[in-house]
Amino acid sequence: MLRWCDLVLRAAAPMVPYDIRRDWLREWRAEFAFIAARAARLNKSMPIASLPRALGAIVHAAWLRWDRWRIGMIWQDIKHSLRGLLRKPGFTATVVLTLAIGIGGNAAIFSAVNAVLLRPLPFANPDHLVRIYKTNLTQPDQIGGTVSPPDLVDYRRDNTSFTDVAAYAESAYPLTGEGPAEQISGAQITGGFFPVMATAPKLGRTITDDDDRPGARDVVVLSHALWARRFGSDPRIVGRQLQINGISREVVGVMPAGFQFPLQSELWMPFKFTARDLETQRGAHYIDVIARLKPEASLEGARQDMRRVAARLAEAYPRTNRETSASVHPLREALVGSMRRSMFVLLGAVGLVLLIVCVNIASLVLIRAVGRGRELAVRAAIGAGRASLFRSVLIESVLLGVGGGALGLVLAYWATGAIAALDPSVGVPMINQTRLDTTVIGFTLLVSVVAAVVFGTMPAWQATSISDVLSRIREEGGSTTSDPKRQRIRSFLIVAETTLAVVLLVGAGLLGRSFARLLAVDLGFDSASIQTFRVTLPDSKYAQPLQRQEFFDTLMARIATHPSVESVGGNTGLPLTRFAFGISTSSVDGRTLSDDEQDALTLQIRLVTPDYFKTMGIAIPRGRPFLSTDRTGTGPVVILNETAAKRVWKEVDPLGHELRIGTRLGLGGERAGGAVVGIAADVREFGPAVPAPPTLYLAYAQWPISYLTLVAKSRGDAASLIEPMRTVLRDLDSDVPMYAVRSMDQLVSNAIAQPRLYLVLIASFAGTAMLLSAIGLYGVLAYAVGQRTREIGIRLALGAKRGEVLRMVMTQAGRLAIIGVVIGLGAAVIATRALRSQLFQIAPTDMLTYALVGGGLLIVALVASWIPARRASRIDPLAALRHD
Repeated sequence: MLRWCDLVLRAAAPMVPYDIRRDWLREWRAEFAFIAARAARLNKSMPIASLPRALGAIVHAAWLRWDRWRIGMIWQDIKHSLRGLLRKPGFTATVVLTLAIGIGGNAAIFSAVNAVLLRPLPFANPDHLVRIYKTNLTQPDQIGGTVSPPDLVDYRRDNTSFTDVAAYAESAYPLTGEGPAEQISGAQITGGFFPVMATAPKLGRTITDDDDRPGARDVVVLSHALWARRFGSDPRIVGRQLQINGISREVVGVMPAGFQFPLQSELWMPFKFTARDLETQRGAHYIDVIARLKPEASLEGARQDMRRVAARLAEAYPRTNRETSASVHPLREALVGSMRRSMFVLLGAVGLVLLIVCVNIASLVLIRAVGRGRELAVRAAIGAGRASLFRSVLIESVLLGVGGGALGLVLAYWATGAIAALDPSVGVPMINQTRLDTTVIGFTLLVSVVAAVVFGTMPAWQATSISDVLSRIREEGGSTTSDPKRQRIRSFLIVAETTLAVVLLVGAGLLGRSFARLLAVDLGFDSASIQTFRVTLPDSKYAQPLQRQEFFDTLMARIATHPSVESVGGNTGLPLTRFAFGISTSSVDGRTLSDDEQDALTLQIRLVTPDYFKTMGIAIPRGRPFLSTDRTGTGPVVILNETAAKRVWKEVDPLGHELRIGTRLGLGGERAGGAVVGIAADVREFGPAVPAPPTLYLAYAQWPISYLTLVAKSRGDAASLIEPMRTVLRDLDSDVPMYAVRSMDQLVSNAIAQPRLYLVLIASFAGTAMLLSAIGLYGVLAYAVGQRTREIGIRLALGAKRGEVLRMVMTQAGRLAIIGVVIGLGAAVIATRALRSQLFQIAPTDMLTYALVGGGLLIVALVASWIPARRASRIDPLAALRHD
């Protein structure tokens, strides 16, 4: 058997010296002796009938013997690698910390991506939950578009794809009694809502179809959080009467902990559509629709089904449903919307940082492996094969990767806490659910292992590739200069680092220039020193329009008497609060418009008080603002913004003309509108990146509804007005809570919170990448200078000038940096297309950004290379010649 093995070895490994083959054969002889002894014992103790079993035992014994030997070798390599790393604490700490930055950043961003995009929603069978939107035929797959109550009834009746269809509308309601008045976020829902969500209550029952009917008793379901916070988790809460929005409602149930839909909702009340609502509100779109797919239904089948239903409605009701369709989207997609691409862009950016970390560490590990050249050569000389040497170097890399991953998890734990604490104003749904769970920990461990293999394989393979042992020993002894092959590998790694850094820097540069242009946009108002808060009057207590008008007049008059208040105004929908209330124009100068003309003249509606424009600093370039005499009983008047004036009357001066819109604002009487008395400057209602919409301002005193947002201009700090205003409101009516308390500066900051977040994250990734690239370039040049000390000394001894040596080293660095920058700029042209939706007035191929990044990175590279170049130019020739 051993003779046969020797013949196989000679054929398979002719370059292996005889003495090494002899050692291997001795080890194998011992193994064969062990297996033969085991076989002899089995033959004596077992009958011939058990021969298959005996052979199985022999094979098993051989495997165990081999497995123990292999594990023992690996364990020896692990202990040897640990001792080697502990002897080099500076190298070990540098690698582990650098890896921790890359792995920790990846883990933190992945935890956010997991919370927003990947983790299953906290509902039963969340993949079956979908949103249904009413859309335009020109954009049949658009996400967004509310539905009217009559359309909802038809959707529920005519579909064949859903177990149930339900509707909801988010709002906030004052909760009074049993403590201070509090405005609670909640939703009105139809009876099928909780069956669609497939979530049973913790206490009591949920809202059913019977609760929807007009005349049914008023009920409410509470969230677990509200039940615990406001009522101390009282198990007797079911059956208690609560005053919500001025109406006594019976608590019929409490939902389990963790259930929250719509997001932030803490109570649910039934919709009660009257027969008249279902007859007259076909064109009133204000409810959101959710549904659950049947087990056998597919998403594409549901889409076709709803298109069929929408086509039938368009044919039956051409005035309201003409050129409309219906789209169906998974609930996750509906919640996340455009965030999906942005989140994956962030994950890709931090992934590039990890790649740069891996490349940088590959250079360090390669230098470390080459530094172990004498050790590896000696091990090869006494019989260690390349596989054994490769395993030894790779195990060291894996240990570094595990250490970096462990420390990265610590950094990720801190980072995920910071991400989860982000203000909801950043506009990323479910970002507050970011946490380190088993998925994120598993991902981090996987990244650690992959990173170890990535940055360890190339150095391990290259460090064990020299076959001439004597040459290796001479090289490590210093008799040769740096190996050109290894130098090429290090140069390749530097070019790769620079390329990846350029991609990130270009992305950060584009976002930075885009953000600067966002900040430069004129919003149309002055946000300085303005404090705001919202008030909603309960309909049961302030049912009459004159009561509402009187309440707000009194409230604003009392606030205006405070010595720190400069002026006070009110608006039903402040800019930058995502308040949208669009109504089509029904008539112009007494002429009723056609359906097409009405649809083309949809205006955003805002009800404001006389001093609103003055308080907000909104200019009235033509005409006049509203006056205190513009009240109920006087001729109705309106103010248009400049965009609306151009759209309705084009080149005609609108002052003195009249228009009406298609709503009575729930007040009865004539349609809202009136004579145009002023033209206001455009205001960016929905953010600096969105053009000002055509807006119609109505005088609040002529159309007093139940809610208003007050704005107060302070003579000092805006926040100093909060408590005085709260006191005034409490004294006027303690059952009316103040909520949505924010300064206008906060709203402006919130409007750019999302692009600011992306900019900060990608800029930090890009800065890290640039720093790592500079460190990598410095390390490679410093090592190259050290390896070429003798060569440089000879050059200097033969008459080379120190400036020439300096130029030689910096030329080498400049060549690597230029190659990396050129490749990186080309890659950035492709990669930055993913940022197109995040850019404002900046093209992804903005040449100025590319030029600044390329030039800046070249300067950084030259600065990083100057120190080793300067050191090379100051080498003492005599000391260099004695270097060997």
